[in-house]
Amino acid sequence: MSRKYLNDRWCVRCGRKTPTPYLKKNQKHLPPAGSVLDIGCGNGRNSVFMKNLGYKVDGIDMAGDFGIKSILGVEDLPKGPYDIILANYVLMFLNQKERYKVFRDILRCSKEGTMLFIEMYPALDGYKYDLNKIVKYFTRRKWEVFRQSKERAILVRG
Repeated sequence: MSRKYLNDRWCVRCGRKTPTPYLKKNQKHLPPAGSVLDIGCGNGRNSVFMKNLGYKVDGIDMAGDFGIKSILGVEDLPKGPYDIILANYVLMFLNQKERYKVFRDILRCSKEGTMLFIEMYPALDGYKYDLNKIVKYFTRRKWEVFRQSKERAILVRG
């Protein structure tokens, strides 16, 4: 997916400045301090929220003007390790090959106790996904499900 496509089709549409409600709702379960990787940070709404809570934040996105520019699923994610990894409303825009590259990178840049937030929705211009398969990928690699619903999950690396 091109940077122009994402800017034209997604970043302009989103435009929200507040964090995702799921992240805000689960704020009480976050570790008191640490580092955050915001994968697909878009306009930075979750990154800014986490930074304002006192976390050190690295945002990464191939679109927009916020965070580190990177082509998700092709280029490596930052080294880490991170205490919290956010993948809010991004994975459904990656094809299967790109998605599994990001998953391998998440394993590499996480550590025991890392919390992974995943939020997805069936975007008309996105790829099909199965959140249960994604969760299974991580649980087979010693992550535990903290919370899961139809389109959201919080996993903790064991």
